[in-house]
Amino acid sequence: MGRIEVEIFEDKNLWNKFLDDESYISFLQDFEYGEVEKNLGREVIRLGIFRDSDLVGVCQMIGYKRKLSYGLVIHHGPVIKKDFFKEGFKKILEFLEKNGFKKKYHFLRVNPALIYEEDYISFFKSLGGKLAPTYAVSENFWIKEIKSDEEMLNEMDKTHKKLVMESLKKPYLEIEKTEDLTKFDIFWSLYEDLYLRKKFKPYSREFILEEFKLFSKEKKALLFLGKIENKYFSSALVIFSHQSSFYHHAASLPIKEPLNYKMQWEIIQETKRRNLKYYNFWGIAKKEEKTHPWYGLTLFKKGFGGKRIDLVPTFDFIFSKRYYFLWLYEKIKRGKL
Repeated sequence: MGRIEVEIFEDKNLWNKFLDDESYISFLQDFEYGEVEKNLGREVIRLGIFRDSDLVGVCQMIGYKRKLSYGLVIHHGPVIKKDFFKEGFKKILEFLEKNGFKKKYHFLRVNPALIYEEDYISFFKSLGGKLAPTYAVSENFWIKEIKSDEEMLNEMDKTHKKLVMESLKKPYLEIEKTEDLTKFDIFWSLYEDLYLRKKFKPYSREFILEEFKLFSKEKKALLFLGKIENKYFSSALVIFSHQSSFYHHAASLPIKEPLNYKMQWEIIQETKRRNLKYYNFWGIAKKEEKTHPWYGLTLFKKGFGGKRIDLVPTFDFIFSKRYYFLWLYEKIKRGKL
């Protein structure tokens, strides 16, 4: 089989090429995403997993230091060739212990981008992993395959198809696409209105702006802005990476016109122009209950057609008893106690 070794690995081009070659289904292990976190003052640990001298995996970990506990988080990773995943992940844990990270941090949270399989769950548990009380990032995706316009329209439910077709006949519904950082304030005003209205915990302005800045610099992000008569009603930050586009951050004001449907169609068209295979709407509610805060958004996403992909759930590997302060807080927060 050859010897598996793990070491610090910082070659941006080889890193992102490996993710391309592996048809990676997220973008949170992208080199640029690590730079976003690093620019916000967090420790970023990038590891290469090698079989002899061949790169067979990458793992980007972010260090978060909070009052209750210090944690390392692997967002939608690690990405390791299937034949070497188990051995590679064991070596990552060994690396953390050997290099003092288990003393520096209180736990490791792994939010894999692996298609759900019981075998992976058994494997993580065999290494002492515990199902996390919450997740770092989405544990599922709603994905639409890029096909001909006719096929994609026919996959939509009747209402969505009708509203998309109606929106295309209304030239006063305008969609801008931009890499202009000065337009970010338009997005932020809509996002701020949304989280105050819906009462959810938002991403910070600094984080989303940094994400837009670093990914757009690499031609991997666009800001979509929807307006009517020079008034902006909707906005979305879309990431383009590997084989997919990703609907990552979005906000809109209530409006009767089908502006948001036209925006989604334009995102799909941009995905097609870039010769990408999928449009990833990001996560949806696990249960379609009307009381769920994501219920309306879930119906909106699913109406465009596509399929749900369930990922392996989030696991925590505990290094210190301090972890349990966070565990208790997260359990209480989610109403599980």
